[in-house]
Amino acid sequence: MMSCTDAQIRGLRLINSTMMHVSVAKSERVDISNIIIIAPKDSPNTDGIHVQESKFVNISNSIIGTGDDCVSLSEGVEDITIRNVTCGPGHGISIGSLGKDESRATASNIYVSNCTLTQTTNGGGSGFARNISFVNITMNDVSLPIIIDQYYCPNSVCDVHESAVEVIDVKYIGVTGSSSRDVAVALNCSQSVPCNGIVMDSVNLWHANEGEEVQSHCINANGSARNQVTPAVSCLTQGNLAS
Repeated sequence: MMSCTDAQIRGLRLINSTMMHVSVAKSERVDISNIIIIAPKDSPNTDGIHVQESKFVNISNSIIGTGDDCVSLSEGVEDITIRNVTCGPGHGISIGSLGKDESRATASNIYVSNCTLTQTTNGGGSGFARNISFVNITMNDVSLPIIIDQYYCPNSVCDVHESAVEVIDVKYIGVTGSSSRDVAVALNCSQSVPCNGIVMDSVNLWHANEGEEVQSHCINANGSARNQVTPAVSCLTQGNLAS
C-alpha cells in the first residue's frame, strides 16, 4: 500500500508471502483489523505488517505468526496504534532499523496495548523513538521481552559509534510474562546520546525454566521505575511518577 489515504484492510488471511505480507508506506489514516498472517517460523524477511513514512495507522484484533517481525515500524512513522494483536512465532513488535548509513529518521507517538507475544525473539524495539508506550503486554517464552538497542546491526559486527539515534520517553506499563533467556530486560544505549525518560511501571518478568532467575542489563539509560519492576533495572530510579 503506497500513498493511500483513508484506507482499510479487514478480514484477510495471508499465508507464506515470500517477503512482507502487508506494507504501508507514505500513507495516512489506515485501519488494519481482523487479519490472520501465517508464515514458517524460520522464513526470513516475512514481516507480517511493515509501516514506514506513514501516520495515523491503527492495527488491531489480528493474529500474526511469521519468521520475522509480527509488526515492524520504521522511519517516518507517527501516531501509530497497535492493540489486541496476538504475535508469535516471530521477532515481536519492533521499532527500528532507523538512521541507517548515518541518515536521520524519526518515529514518534506509538501506542501498543493488550497484545500477547508467544515464543518471539524480542518484545519491543529501538531507534529515534519518542513518546512510545507498551501497555498491558503479555510475554510467553520470549527470548528478550524488553529491549532497546542503539547499536542494533544484524548483518555485521557493530562498532561503537560516537553518535546514535535518540531514544526518549519510552514507557513499559503492565508488562508480564516469561523469558526464555536469563536477560529479560536489555537497555543498550549510546554514551554520546543516552536513552532518557525510560519508564517501567508494574513490570513482572520471570524465567520460562522453573527455578532459574532473570536479570537485566542496562548501560547509558536514564528513567524511573514505579511499583513492582522485576527484574530490577539498576539505571532506573525507584519512585512514583505523574502519568
